[in-house]
Amino acid sequence: MSTVAAVREELVARGLVDGLPEAFLAGVTRFARPPHPELDALAAAARALAGRLAAGRTGEGDLPLLTRVLFLAGHAGVLADAGVPTPAYDVLGSYRDNLATPLGPRLAERPRAGDRRWRVLGRDVGFPIGVPACVLNGGEEWVRHFARNGYSVLTYKTVRSRAHEPNAQPNWVFAARQAQSLPPGAAAEVTADPWDWVAPGSPDVSTVNSFGVPSLAPEEWMADLQRSLAAVDDDQLLLVSVMGEGDGTGLVDDFAATARLAQEAGATVVELNLSCPNTLSASTAARVKPPLCLDADATVAVVEGVRRALDDRTGLVAKLSWLDGPRLEALVPRLAPLVDGVAGINTLQSRVRRSDGRPTFPGRELAGLSGAAVRDSALDFTRRLVALRDAGGRHFDVLAMGGVTDPASFAALFALGADAVQSASGAFADPFLARDCVAALGETLPRALQPAR
Repeated sequence: MSTVAAVREELVARGLVDGLPEAFLAGVTRFARPPHPELDALAAAARALAGRLAAGRTGEGDLPLLTRVLFLAGHAGVLADAGVPTPAYDVLGSYRDNLATPLGPRLAERPRAGDRRWRVLGRDVGFPIGVPACVLNGGEEWVRHFARNGYSVLTYKTVRSRAHEPNAQPNWVFAARQAQSLPPGAAAEVTADPWDWVAPGSPDVSTVNSFGVPSLAPEEWMADLQRSLAAVDDDQLLLVSVMGEGDGTGLVDDFAATARLAQEAGATVVELNLSCPNTLSASTAARVKPPLCLDADATVAVVEGVRRALDDRTGLVAKLSWLDGPRLEALVPRLAPLVDGVAGINTLQSRVRRSDGRPTFPGRELAGLSGAAVRDSALDFTRRLVALRDAGGRHFDVLAMGGVTDPASFAALFALGADAVQSASGAFADPFLARDCVAALGETLPRALQPAR
């Protein structure tokens, strides 16, 4: 039976075909209403699809539209059961609802590169691809999901010393018009509508997000973190991202206290989120704070404070956003003696509006851009970071990310000297990204450890 036939059979069995167009249009208009011509075209396409499903006249050529319609109608589980790739996060659902339920298919068997291993932050990992700190690693079920799908360097979503609610929905939107990479560090003006769509698996996928670093309360995330750490295999690594708040010594103390909580819960590597581009602020006109790492003195103070607070056995990673030449050159030599790794880049802070000129994320014009649009920024940052590491004489691992949406973009960052490569938008949009990287590069990727004799 073909994939589309299997999906159709399940839809018919559940009695979902007749209501499919209305459910799809409810999803399309969940956060804003498309212009009438576009909405009419989407409605006509969905109704025609439902008619073909009812009559048994669908074919494999219907799969792209069927995927979009079912995902936005809230029936992604039907697709996952049939092995059809979909985005991993329900962009229509709340942050809390998403924590327990990754979308998209989970592979029956974890992809492996034979017995080859790569050294990352003191751990031998099965393949140096991972998912950075983001909602895709927001809890135990997400960690299990991505570990099974082939990611071996995972960073648990940023946690804080007290509970923080997410920004108002929507929180994550495709930037379908931003298929090409911007120049390194470019200030982006992005047009993105909440109903935009990019086909799963496209290497040209870009997204914008505005979550605002939500966090469960420590008693919740510490228990979940313990379960998540137990869920990964011996040749997989789970870092934990932490973030503080406040000013001056208060900021340092809060970072340190949160890092100690992560260590107490079992974390062997703590990553400091110094790079978030969409934390809300009441004191700025755009209502969004700049990344902390733009302030070198404050960054170093935080890293020093956390390093003193942690056991020597606990690894420490500093996560940075894209920095220009002078800023990176001034910061890295000061961080190098203090950390075991540097991660970057985070999303690029960008001004994001709908096609009608209104903010895509109501009440906040600035949000984080990621995916193919930031690929050149990631390559530029990684190249300069590795050069500074090599010139400085102090080794730290480099966790590179930005624009990793296919095996070629993974390989490009690794070839620059990164020790591991992580993907957020790519992992969100393509559940088989890690599998494809392992299949394409598992036997040839350099810098693997020599097998024990």
